Amino acid sequence: MGLLIATLALAAAQPAGEVPADDEIVVMGNKLRDWRGSWRVRYGVVKCKTKRSTGDREIDAIGCSAMVTCMTPLVPQWREIEDADLPKAELESRLNGLLQSTKVGNCFGTVRAHGIAAVVAARRGKRT
Repeated sequence: MGLLIATLALAAAQPAGEVPADDEIVVMGNKLRDWRGSWRVRYGVVKCKTKRSTGDREIDAIGCSAMVTCMTPLVPQWREIEDADLPKAELESRLNGLLQSTKVGNCFGTVRAHGIAAVVAARRGKRT
């Protein structure tokens, strides 16, 4: 009986329809997984463009932010490899090697996680 009362009290304490932050983070992460973007260097600055949107501009911005943040430090090495007169297969191999050796995927994951947490917190703040 005490457990039932405690459960009902907890249910009453939470606003109706409020999704736990962890669930929002998972949902945003799943949406971001489908996001696609491209990057290029323009006037020495990495620019990003969304190619496949999540349907949510703030989530799309997280994808681009991660791409810009993580690719910017690699631009000099990337350009050096691109400027070398290499056969296409060798060029692609070296560029892929650069991405793997610098663990850019880990960077993307970290920046995306921080971005998602910030958006969830901002949206929760607007609702309260």
